Amino acid sequence: MMTFNNPKLMFIFFLVISFSSWGESYNKINIDGLEIQLSRKEYGVMNVLNTINDSKYSCAIKNWQKTMSSGAGIISLTSDKVGVLIAPGNKYLKVNDIKFCHGKSLQFYDIPFIDSKIASVVDVNFKEELILALVVIDAHFRTYQAIISTFNGEENILSGKGFWQDLSSGEHDVDDSFSTGKSIYIGKISLDGKYVAPYDVDCTTNSFPGVWDIKKKVKVIFKNDIDNQRKCNSLFY
Repeated sequence: MMTFNNPKLMFIFFLVISFSSWGESYNKINIDGLEIQLSRKEYGVMNVLNTINDSKYSCAIKNWQKTMSSGAGIISLTSDKVGVLIAPGNKYLKVNDIKFCHGKSLQFYDIPFIDSKIASVVDVNFKEELILALVVIDAHFRTYQAIISTFNGEENILSGKGFWQDLSSGEHDVDDSFSTGKSIYIGKISLDGKYVAPYDVDCTTNSFPGVWDIKKKVKVIFKNDIDNQRKCNSLFY
């Protein structure tokens, strides 16, 4: 079991989120003709623009927490388009609730993730009950290792370079971690729950951490040819 109570590590994660989010603070996401964004003026309020008829409405999140304000207004749509993740933390809003709130209050829901003390969820497949999360390895260089687990799972399904392991020494090799650039919300789980890409969707031989087959627990590598990226993308779209 990987869980351990480490508030300091989670605090570092909050700092990394804050300092790496300047370029995408208060970002917008689009789904089914709606443009969704956290309010810059009011904490815990979601603004929604219907781009089809140009109507607008706002909905307060009734169980908003102060720690959410450290996330610079960053939100991310899960790959299955069921939930909206709010940085930092491991809570989400239901997309259908946002679509139909029209001035009514919204509610955060907890993601059943045991390792929430050390990692932040970056994607969820609700149907297959799978979670992709990142653990900060080096706050200065903004590098991470990945956790892929089931809901309430007690272990990292995958092991290998780029994947978190609870070492007794507490030290991890920086070379065994990866950077996500300006956003941690790049990694994704495929819609069928068979594959995961902790960072970029890349099936080449030298990809890191690359794309992994979750059930077989092996890295997916396609022959380096002109059709490589299309075949790799087809696993997720």
